[in-house]
Amino acid sequence: MGLYDYLKLSQEEQWDILWDVGVYITSYKSIDCSYRLYAIDKFFVEVEMCVSKDTVLGMGIFKEGKNLEKYFSNTNIDISQSI
Repeated sequence: MGLYDYLKLSQEEQWDILWDVGVYITSYKSIDCSYRLYAIDKFFVEVEMCVSKDTVLGMGIFKEGKNLEKYFSNTNIDISQSI
């Protein structure tokens, strides 16, 4: 499934696909939030979590850029091998 096909889905369908086929890559913590990075095909989904309540705040969908770059300092994984 490509990025644009994923974006055309309803939010509920996006969550279902994320949990069914998304591959967990790594996580990143800030002061009050944590972020979990998943790969689906050739794009990434970032899940934002509230640390104090352990609830999902939202998701971000991207292929590259600053949202992805913050994970590079936290891990030595080769992202290209994960997707």
